[in-house]
Amino acid sequence: MNDYKLIIMTDDKQVVLERILQVTRYRGFLINGMNAQVNTGNQIATIELFVSSERPIELLIDQINKLIDIKGVKVDNKAENNGAQQHSA
Repeated sequence: MNDYKLIIMTDDKQVVLERILQVTRYRGFLINGMNAQVNTGNQIATIELFVSSERPIELLIDQINKLIDIKGVKVDNKAENNGAQQHSA
């Protein structure tokens, strides 16, 4: 099973987190942990999502980017020595 860390930038709206979690589950990814912070000055939330799956991470990234209020998704795979990939909505 592959482990991934996603860094997701979103508008600060409560429903966004629920949508991200739903898409993650529907796409067959196991959620191992999460951290969320809001910058009240610009109303942008940063969500760190730790997931694992045998499926390619691009499947999840593409679906998260389709959600409304998503600013961008960054994958941090330093643990796997795959480097980092940047995907913008």
